[in-house]
Amino acid sequence: MANTPTRSSFPTVIAFVGAFLVFAILLKFQFSGNEAEEVAVERPSLAEYKAGAAEKLNEVSVNAATGKVRLDIERAKELVIAENAK
Repeated sequence: MANTPTRSSFPTVIAFVGAFLVFAILLKFQFSGNEAEEVAVERPSLAEYKAGAAEKLNEVSVNAATGKVRLDIERAKELVIAENAK
């Protein structure tokens, strides 16, 4: 019977421990010193947001630079229905 040498698992263990340590160090540097101050963002209240959205839905405007026309939603519905009724 041939006498085959057995391999030591020591290099594999060292490789896994080393990979774990490298990963831990990268995480530490990624999240350390990033204590960013919270920036106060002024957001409209829900009522103000809904009022602004309703205003956009009901306004008529033409953007001459892009050639886009914004119609109010009811007029757009009427035009689509009229176009599809033909």
